[in-house]
Amino acid sequence: MKFGVCYYPEHWPEERWPLDAKLMREAGINIVRIGEFAWSKLERRPGEYTFEWLDRSLSILASEGIRVVLGTPTATPPKWLMDRHPDLYMRDNKGIARGFGHRRHYCYNHPDYPVYIQSIVTQLATRYGACDNVAAWQIDNEFGCTDTTRCYCDNCRTAFQQWLEAKYGNIDNLNEQWGTVFWSQIYNAFSEIELPAYTVFPLHNPGMELDFRRFSSDSAVRFQQLQLGIIRSLAPHQPITHNMMGMFNEINDFDLSKELDFASLDNYPNLMFADKPDPRSSALALDATRGFKQANFWMMEHQSGPPGGNMLFPTPKPGELRKWTYQSVAHGADAILYFRWRTCLFGAEQFWHGLLPHDGIPGRRYEEAARTGEELQRLLPLMEGIGSGAEVAMIRSYENEWAMEIQPQTYEHRYDRHFQSYYGYFYDSRIPVDVISDDRPFDSYKLVVLPHYMMAKPGVAERLERYAAAGGTVVLDIRAGTKLWNNRMDDATLPGTFRELLGIRITDYGTLRKGETRRIAEADGEVIGQGTVWYDVIDCEKAEPIAWYAEDYMAGTPAATRNAVGEGEAYYFGIGADPACMRSLMNRVCESADVHPITQVSGPEEVELARRADRSRSFIFAINHAGEERSLQLAGPMRELISDRVMEGAAVIPAYGAYVFAGA
Repeated sequence: MKFGVCYYPEHWPEERWPLDAKLMREAGINIVRIGEFAWSKLERRPGEYTFEWLDRSLSILASEGIRVVLGTPTATPPKWLMDRHPDLYMRDNKGIARGFGHRRHYCYNHPDYPVYIQSIVTQLATRYGACDNVAAWQIDNEFGCTDTTRCYCDNCRTAFQQWLEAKYGNIDNLNEQWGTVFWSQIYNAFSEIELPAYTVFPLHNPGMELDFRRFSSDSAVRFQQLQLGIIRSLAPHQPITHNMMGMFNEINDFDLSKELDFASLDNYPNLMFADKPDPRSSALALDATRGFKQANFWMMEHQSGPPGGNMLFPTPKPGELRKWTYQSVAHGADAILYFRWRTCLFGAEQFWHGLLPHDGIPGRRYEEAARTGEELQRLLPLMEGIGSGAEVAMIRSYENEWAMEIQPQTYEHRYDRHFQSYYGYFYDSRIPVDVISDDRPFDSYKLVVLPHYMMAKPGVAERLERYAAAGGTVVLDIRAGTKLWNNRMDDATLPGTFRELLGIRITDYGTLRKGETRRIAEADGEVIGQGTVWYDVIDCEKAEPIAWYAEDYMAGTPAATRNAVGEGEAYYFGIGADPACMRSLMNRVCESADVHPITQVSGPEEVELARRADRSRSFIFAINHAGEERSLQLAGPMRELISDRVMEGAAVIPAYGAYVFAGA
């Protein structure tokens, strides 16, 4: 099992390095990530490489049995490089350069930057490609974090024009696909096309806006591919990863992950959800990362203390570091690296705390990590590589999320929140979920849910029809089939390409403003919850209603439907459902689809239940997110693996505690 930290030896005197390595080894740490921001230390001046300090650091770590993930430092091009190429700075949609002093300030599409990347990465891979102490490589750092993907510089304008020409072939095809006849936007050449930058009235052609997001994501993937090619040629036996950001959406991480050996995640619950950390959101980010390659992943940066740049976020209470670690493992993390080893004394992250405080003296966070590491060294070998055993797949579509960002259509409504409303149902119901792309096969799942699948990727409707006919269950909802894949409206009667699958016709629709709802009822008139955000007026052609509007002009008409399709079925929800309505509708769907929750263990809502399972083994995690102990109920005698004891009946789980049970 890989258990470690992110380490920056360049921040500390060399005489401290042996003590750091010794303390790491005593805490059970066997791997560190190193070097991803060290370019100016490795190449102080153009072509003057100084690797000796890194050699010494790796040697000291190796003497304590610690291996490294070596980062390429391309997230932080040094000042001398930026001064040589001032047009390398990324520019925002108002044309303002990001400037020097942060990180990821470069443009992916600058024509000269690859020359410098080729040089530094080749030097690193040549020197360390055969080094036994290098366990893996990390490319750059956190693509798509904090608006660092979409650049509006002249280099990107040229690259975007070339990307469009390669996609559309001729300008008339682009004009047709985008509908540029609107507002007199017809182009005569690709060279005329501008970037969708800031305008007084910020509403660009939706086809252009979507293609620009696609292009920007592809630019990051291509940028990564350059480094992958260098490392694979010089270090063919060393795996390569990148640390992604879970539910961040600037880059299509399904595409970014394809050529990686494994995916990695950076996870900071107290930063991402500072007001009130939500374990559902953390769990979704973890499941999303497992879905990038439909395989387990590494936690490359795991919160270990209070994060902070110019201000501090909440300090993890005793036990929370361990609790979050077990949540990560429960959802597929096969390696844990905490960020960071020691809290830095200078720079922009002086308040971003690590396992050790500023004085470098081990305290409670170090001790908690050491305890957690000792437990995981015993547990993870039993379950390494084992996934969730999920019967449910949720389809995450970056391109539909981008389209919803471009044209939200409803007030204060977002794709990610809508997606989370379904995920929250499964989390609360203790039903494991895989989060996958629409390119993946559906056949291994009993239920496939496609939230806000507005633009239908070509071929997906036919695949869903075959899947349902063979016995699968499909759920689609508001706006499904509204648009074509180029982000223009479909002129087919709604729900467009899904009309045959769903067996319905939508005759009218409308938005609900913030705070507006419509009562939703069952056949007997009993209200099951509220519809929010949107309403569709539905005519059942072949489908049967399963819920009805109980007010407004559509009262008595279907709000949700079910259509029999061969051996399976397809559901449509014509509303945004509040939690009560979602629970009622999805309970019916899951019961009909024969989807099973975790039943061997039960407990209150503050206790998360998750599972890693394959055909022969099952491991059930109970994680108490409350600051007080809670009671569990076990369906039968079960071995709890952390304490190595058999428990049965009622069991108490401590505040921020975690149990791991060997399931049937």
